[in-house]
Amino acid sequence: MTGPMSRDVPTLCRASTLASLAPAELALALRPLWEDAGPLVGRLVGRPVATWHELIDVAVGAIEVMGDAERAELLNAHPRIGAPPDALVRRSALSHREQGGAAGADPDVLAVLEVLNDRYEARFGFPFVEWVNGRSRQEMVTAIEARLGGDRQRELTAGCAALVAIARDRLSRLEPRDGQSGG
Repeated sequence: MTGPMSRDVPTLCRASTLASLAPAELALALRPLWEDAGPLVGRLVGRPVATWHELIDVAVGAIEVMGDAERAELLNAHPRIGAPPDALVRRSALSHREQGGAAGADPDVLAVLEVLNDRYEARFGFPFVEWVNGRSRQEMVTAIEARLGGDRQRELTAGCAALVAIARDRLSRLEPRDGQSGG
């Protein structure tokens, strides 16, 4: 397999080749959109798609039929919102940029996010996942506080919907390896 992504500048392989990839190769190919696709890989392996947009649509269907444990595992693979910028950049350059990089990394806000993330994970059993979409870390404090009052099913659904929104947003900013949009 040709390299689906470098550490700093992710690239996408041709979507039409995804069905031929072994699970480990598919997991690497999906990293630019999904970080660690976890249980999603097993559900997408061997599934032919013509475009990356179609792959995301297939992934949505796969997520919808996952049980709670699988959806929680998928959410557990995503980096924490408000993770310290140096730790986040080591794990995911994309998440680091999406969460504002080192800019605005107010230690007090990061400390609040750490406490809220701990509370959220203790309550629901998986991390808080939200499509940041340029919002500040302080805005994420408000978002996680609001979602702490939800129930587990709603949070599983919201977190997985956020993962899909993140994947769609990343796809809109990445070019496939062959330079053809989507595929």
